[in-house]
Amino acid sequence: MEESRAAANRVSRTPVKVRDVHSPGWYAPTMVGLMLIGLVWVVVTYLFQGAYPVPYFVKSHGGDWLRNGNLYVGALIALVGFLGLLRWK
Repeated sequence: MEESRAAANRVSRTPVKVRDVHSPGWYAPTMVGLMLIGLVWVVVTYLFQGAYPVPYFVKSHGGDWLRNGNLYVGALIALVGFLGLLRWK
């Protein structure tokens, strides 16, 4: 019992250098840029009733759920930017 207590008290008091775990300098601006691109994509979709930026969705899927494909794409781009910012350090 005494030996285990003595071993527990022999903890090294030497400071240990912690490695740098920060994100690179380009990371946050890229994620904010993705969020802004997603926002602009959604605004353009609303302004042109879904015909732009990708006219394929309205022309080929006029009657089903994929007609709003431009909104899905814009929201997905913004979501990728937001999820990337959650990992920013």
